[in-house]
Amino acid sequence: MKTPWKEHSILPGFLPTLGLTLFYLTLIVLLPVSTLFVNSAAIGFQEVPCFKVADGKKTGELQYLPAVSIGDHAVAKPDARLDAPAVKVSVDGTEKEVPPSEVEYIEAPLKIRLWSGIRLGIPGFWKMVTSPRVLASFRITFGTALAAAFLNLLLGGVLAYALVRLRLPFKRVIDALVDLPFAMPTAICGIAMATMYAPKGPVGAIAEKFGFKIAFTPLGITLAMIFIGMPFVVRALQPALEDLGHELEDAAMSLGATRVQTWRKVVIPTLAPALLTGFTLAFARGLGEYGTIIFIAGNTPMKTEVTSLLIVTQLEQFNYPGATAIAATMLVISLVLIFGINWFFNRKHPSAGA
Repeated sequence: MKTPWKEHSILPGFLPTLGLTLFYLTLIVLLPVSTLFVNSAAIGFQEVPCFKVADGKKTGELQYLPAVSIGDHAVAKPDARLDAPAVKVSVDGTEKEVPPSEVEYIEAPLKIRLWSGIRLGIPGFWKMVTSPRVLASFRITFGTALAAAFLNLLLGGVLAYALVRLRLPFKRVIDALVDLPFAMPTAICGIAMATMYAPKGPVGAIAEKFGFKIAFTPLGITLAMIFIGMPFVVRALQPALEDLGHELEDAAMSLGATRVQTWRKVVIPTLAPALLTGFTLAFARGLGEYGTIIFIAGNTPMKTEVTSLLIVTQLEQFNYPGATAIAATMLVISLVLIFGINWFFNRKHPSAGA
């Protein structure tokens, strides 16, 4: 008699599925996230005084400007922080703001003076993530992502129901077009939407006649997030609707329930896990989207600047501690919101979360 084959667990006391899940979760998620938090807590970088006031009367040194080493010199990047409204310099021990046009680029020998090991501690971290510009980007990003996710839930639910339950002309073509945002590069999506919704575009021109603007506003950002998030909702709901069938609806209506009662008491609770999955995926995709949004947002600080663009801007200005602090805060807020959504759903539907 043959001994039945026994599955050996990857980790002692765990099934292979759980072991592989923990392994990949650690490798892909936990290690990068831990590294992000460690780097945001303490980041060292080299800095040199390498800017001066161009009028020649008083010379001021920029205290914290990232630099790179070239041979025996530490040379500041010529474009570092020059796109800011003003550059803070120290002149005769007094800090003042100087327009970038009055600041010129010079070299500073590495052996004369070199700042190193500047670290972003808790006070610096808190000051960075609570600055008005960062808070405005959080407000715009999370607000538009939530609005887009709710609208995707409504529009995607209608589209998924139509694809599963109704006989539509060109049904296969419509079903294939749902995946178009997955196939198209995000830059192409952004350019196409900016062209369509711009003031002189086919849709933007009509909108302006009615007195409102789409491109370069939070409305344009929301529409871009709807476009990229729609497939997540539709693809999450389609299998659930196909498995649902007509039996439950017919049984409820045979017992005297109206169509509205059937949907409210039977269909929607049954589809709740799929609805939550689609909503969460669309929301998460909207939070992290960059390529599509930058072309239609306008990227105006305090008005239409999303957090992903702000992080890239900080990196381009060589403000690595600031970019890391913003990214870490964005990650924490996103995880708290997603876990909160799942906790609330599992509390309301304990059988679905089991």
